[in-house]
Amino acid sequence: MKSDGFHILYSPRTGLDDAFIISGAFRRTDTSKATAVRIHETMDEVSVAIFLTTLTSVLAFASGCLSSIPAVYWLCLYAIPTICFDLLFQVTFYVALIVIDERRVKDKRKDCLVCFTTKGRQDDDEAIEASLKENSFDRCMVWYGDFILRPWVKGIVLLAFSGLLAGCAYSVSQLEQEFKFTDVVPKDSYVTTFWENFKAYTEQSGIFPFIYFRDVDQSNPSVQQQMENYVNDIIDLDQASFQPAFFWLRDFKAFVNGTNGIDTMNFNEQMDVFLGVPVYRDLYKNDIVRDNSGNILRSRTSIRFDKVDQEVIDKQITALHDQSDVSAAQLVNQNRKEWAFFTFDGVYYIWEFYSVVANELTVNTLMGVIAVSLVGLIFIPHWSAVLFVFSITSVMYINLLGFLQFCGVKINAVSYISMVMSVGLIVDFLMHPLLRYFESKEEIRDDKIKDTLRTMGVSVLIGGISTFLGVLPLAFSTSQIFFTIFITFIGLVTFGLTHGLILLPVLLSFFGPSGQIGETKTSLTDSSIAERIDTTTGKQDFQLGDTTSCISDSA
Repeated sequence: MKSDGFHILYSPRTGLDDAFIISGAFRRTDTSKATAVRIHETMDEVSVAIFLTTLTSVLAFASGCLSSIPAVYWLCLYAIPTICFDLLFQVTFYVALIVIDERRVKDKRKDCLVCFTTKGRQDDDEAIEASLKENSFDRCMVWYGDFILRPWVKGIVLLAFSGLLAGCAYSVSQLEQEFKFTDVVPKDSYVTTFWENFKAYTEQSGIFPFIYFRDVDQSNPSVQQQMENYVNDIIDLDQASFQPAFFWLRDFKAFVNGTNGIDTMNFNEQMDVFLGVPVYRDLYKNDIVRDNSGNILRSRTSIRFDKVDQEVIDKQITALHDQSDVSAAQLVNQNRKEWAFFTFDGVYYIWEFYSVVANELTVNTLMGVIAVSLVGLIFIPHWSAVLFVFSITSVMYINLLGFLQFCGVKINAVSYISMVMSVGLIVDFLMHPLLRYFESKEEIRDDKIKDTLRTMGVSVLIGGISTFLGVLPLAFSTSQIFFTIFITFIGLVTFGLTHGLILLPVLLSFFGPSGQIGETKTSLTDSSIAERIDTTTGKQDFQLGDTTSCISDSA
């Protein structure tokens, strides 16, 4: 089970979000200032937010590394350095590109044909600059900030989100585990049609595990009796109805009893004669492993669990546990690290996954939510941040699970990985506006919320829209796997944006701390930069001087 597709989806999403945050903050700076000052102010404003969202994502995926499922472990392990590389790329290379592009703008060079310049009046330049400072998203966010804070609107928001939570919580209680191997192929594949017809027109059902015998003296009559008893115990399970059609030990005994003159030979000589018969040789050449002396090292026989429906998860888990209990009860397996008698089939991997997925999903989710909440408590400059992070992240995750169930997505290998990584992704929509609220220089709650929506809200919204557009092509895939990923990301973006830009502002208007919180950022004044022009080369050089810091007491 590979997870490369999740990395392909995850990396651009994280990188784009940070890029929109940085570019949005840079656009809000004073264009009359030097580029170096604007970059300093930009990173001073957003660097903590980018670091926090990166850290929360890393911790959320780190909790997934505790999973006992290899696919989940490796997905999360690979995701962690990917997230770190994204952060490094954004604060270095992307910032450098902004500076280069800003120089292009000041030199009036064209977007693509940078070797050519444009000529325009100063009035035109001022109009372009004004349009860049306040675009349609900004104007919409200003209007939206006033609208969302109206008392009747806040009441509707609280009622709507309470109803959504109740409905999604009920939907979560209806989640089921289900896996159909036809989900991994396109819906119009001939494999799907073949399987449906196979089930409809044949009576073959269940699975065909092998019973293995190893590390014992299989020539010993008492061991042979234990082998037969073990087969009988497995057949006595509710999952099986028939004895194995071909069992070498039973055919061997019948052959020895029915062949004259062979009873005086030793076991290995009898086996040579037995396997010398073409029929028995063809039947059991792949079921018996012997050494150079003729001793049997390994052997096996095939049985049929005909009463196990491959699409009913509960029966599969029961079958896995029942056969394991029978194996563990065998005398020959006592005090052994590796069992001598056991059954196995490749489908056991899936059964084992389903037997642990519920507990693992619960533990990973709780650890992820707790981890991101602790990050908020430590790094966001007010203790109340942990309450918002923990409660809203939990609500978003419950709503996401309920949404998946409503869309018909069952718990399987693909949806499980999607759910594990969702904690690390969905919290980004919350961290950026929440941190911006606590860092706002406004004094009154409503003003702080409006400032947050006008600045950080635009970047979060654009980031969410870009993620939606990025996964939109998956909606046209005929594979259930990609449909599951599509549904997960659509729910993730929808609930992230609505909770981060609708519910969070309303809750902050009631419970958010007011006044300036903590220490404001260090800022550069125009006089702190000495601009030096090299008359020889015509290039500009900037030298940073003293900085001034404004520190205000906590409210």
